[in-house]
Amino acid sequence: MASVEALVTPEVMKWAREQMSLSLDEAARKISRPVEDIIGWEDGTRRPTIAQLRDAARVYKRSLAVFYLSAPPEGFATLRDFRTLPESESRQYSPELALVVRAADFRQRWLSEYLEDEGNEPLSFVGSASLNDSPGRVAAGIRETLAMTHSELRECSGYDGALRLWIHKVEAAGIFVFRLRDVSVTEARGFVISDPYAPMIFLNANDAKAAQIFTLAHELGHLWLGHTGVSNLETRGRVIDQEADAVEVFCNQVAAEVILPPQRFREVWATAPSGALDKKIAKMAREFKVSEIVIARRLLQENVIARESYEEIQNNVKQRWEERRKEEKGGPVDYSIKMAARNGHMFTKTVLAGFLSGTISGRDASQLLNVKINNFTKLGKTVGLLV
Repeated sequence: MASVEALVTPEVMKWAREQMSLSLDEAARKISRPVEDIIGWEDGTRRPTIAQLRDAARVYKRSLAVFYLSAPPEGFATLRDFRTLPESESRQYSPELALVVRAADFRQRWLSEYLEDEGNEPLSFVGSASLNDSPGRVAAGIRETLAMTHSELRECSGYDGALRLWIHKVEAAGIFVFRLRDVSVTEARGFVISDPYAPMIFLNANDAKAAQIFTLAHELGHLWLGHTGVSNLETRGRVIDQEADAVEVFCNQVAAEVILPPQRFREVWATAPSGALDKKIAKMAREFKVSEIVIARRLLQENVIARESYEEIQNNVKQRWEERRKEEKGGPVDYSIKMAARNGHMFTKTVLAGFLSGTISGRDASQLLNVKINNFTKLGKTVGLLV
């Protein structure tokens, strides 16, 4: 019996592959078909069988129905690229980053419409700043919005507790935060989707906790500017987009003042016991729950240390982090804890609350959270909501 051909739209087949940032050769390997088949599906000279289309749909992370559309669907667009990458490295998103961005884009669009329909007011701070403002003024506005105090940070149990506190403060302000390990740290440390109703920030959970705190503050800078984009905060290589470089420098300055308020920083540094520079910096890092690199950068900016000292500290910290990461053997993580982090606590609460009130169907809630309905009760307890 002859195989049944799928009457797919060639433009949609090409769009689906490109949205996953897969080359023709990569797509052919993953779908287990000759590259000539992939080319033919995209130029209309060949058609996949139903079985082959199912394989392509699995690789491209799309439903079968999408490939029968008359044209590629509109809506999703690649985020503006604020990353700094070496000349030898492609600026095209990896399939992993493309998938994370696409999923975030889908959820954010749904969430924004849902919150607006529910009568929520737009957030006034989104897009309230510009590059003409001083980083200090923008940072002060962010700190005021978050209402973060130094005493709260000091009471945190290490960097884990500090990161949870920062995320709690950010989400309490109306900004949705989620964390995943699906993407390489060198490719992206974070990204932000700017929106007056449902701004969303992604943090790379592969990164050190202290680094995630800085990335979170950095993305807040983008949000105050009203920018949507992806960052990796790397300093190596050349920057293709000089305007993007200026934005990243500005957001780094904002982030530094958000997590290290200048007056408080100087007061603590002035009272720090004398001794070896590296020990003083390590103590300051523990005090403010930030990376030693952030402390050293501030000292460099205030001419307390020389650039050579800063670069030495930077290299040492990165080397220690790489060594610790290789030694760590992350054990199994409770399913509900993992899914709460992947979806973000506030997004999870919003969806589950809508499910409980009847404004969101069980099927839609399950799809949005990628969690089966029979797991809702446990997931709700994890984020502090009784289901």
